[in-house]
Amino acid sequence: MTPAATPTPAPKSREIRALTGLRGIAALYVVFFHANGLHAFPSLVRPFVSHGYIAVDLFFILSGFVMAMTYGGLFENGFNFNNFKKFLLLRLARIYPLYILMTVITAVMITTVLSGTYHFDDNVLRALPYNLTMSHVWGLAYSIVPPSWSISTEWAAYLLFPVSIFVAMWLPRRYALLGVVAAFGILISVAYGPQWLTHHAHKGIGKLDVVHSYAPGTTLRCLAGFYIGLVAFRFRDLVPSRAAGICLPLALLLLCYKSNDVWLVAVFAGLIMSLSHDEGVIARLLQSRIAYWLGLVSFALYLVHDLVQKIILKSFPAWGIDLGLSKMTWVFVSVAISLGIAALAHYYYEKPSRVWARNLIKALESRTPVFSRATYAKVVSYVRSVAIRPTTPAE
Repeated sequence: MTPAATPTPAPKSREIRALTGLRGIAALYVVFFHANGLHAFPSLVRPFVSHGYIAVDLFFILSGFVMAMTYGGLFENGFNFNNFKKFLLLRLARIYPLYILMTVITAVMITTVLSGTYHFDDNVLRALPYNLTMSHVWGLAYSIVPPSWSISTEWAAYLLFPVSIFVAMWLPRRYALLGVVAAFGILISVAYGPQWLTHHAHKGIGKLDVVHSYAPGTTLRCLAGFYIGLVAFRFRDLVPSRAAGICLPLALLLLCYKSNDVWLVAVFAGLIMSLSHDEGVIARLLQSRIAYWLGLVSFALYLVHDLVQKIILKSFPAWGIDLGLSKMTWVFVSVAISLGIAALAHYYYEKPSRVWARNLIKALESRTPVFSRATYAKVVSYVRSVAIRPTTPAE
């Protein structure tokens, strides 16, 4: 590897607050997008809100960027099983406790109190094992928690991480850039390609909103965005912080029009690279207390909001609960309640469980294995001593 191609990883302990704020704003965007699917927003803002599905692609790029920053060094010298195991366990500690809780709660509720108003396209008992193992979107089952489709696809990205990070970070840059070309080729195929890739009736219109569990384009959409994020971290220094002043307005403009999704992915990558310096006006806005707090609770908000919205915007009307409020008022009530529940889930369950899981991982790593080499040698020595012990001569 030439010196010019050598990446310079950032310190693992450094948090980029602007990117945390960006993640929070994107999560809130997804919440309003799903609310728009249950109650149409005013026509003036509808084009912008209805494009909110593309925020998930921002998540994929951002996730790849952060994974490269945090764990890229683990595979600098190629595949190492212990490092790979450590990486997967740390990711499970981060996402699994709240994920499994919301999956179980949703499964129970849609088969009991919400059975008459919550439509699920699969048998819950059949789908539950695949959802619990986060493998459901790999053509196995529908998502019990609808937004969890992206978590299933990211789990696939984590399993492929040693290969993707080695290509993106530690091979000469020409190979990393060829991978970016391939990633955009995949996204173009998903946006404009054949119907079997997406299971969309409206194929070939440039949109990336592929969320079908049995469509290969769903997982490919994530893998492509995730890899672009990995490479974006490697080349982040090529995009200065002031570029955020161009990338953000351009992204907002493109979000008002459909069929710009592949272009938006490129703009998102540039925006993340520019914000990674944590400097400039846009970065300071995203570092604000509200935006940063949204980023902290974003994962919980992403998982809890769908169930809250289905109860308030679908079940309440069916149960005759309206309190004289307009449907649009109920939308904002659902957003506020989602934020409140997300905050409680984050501070009183997600964060403590993450700390507990990380401590458990550390304890397991420091414990001497039961079947260590030393133990194995002692057992073998004992067996041999018994097996070849000389017998007493007969008298």
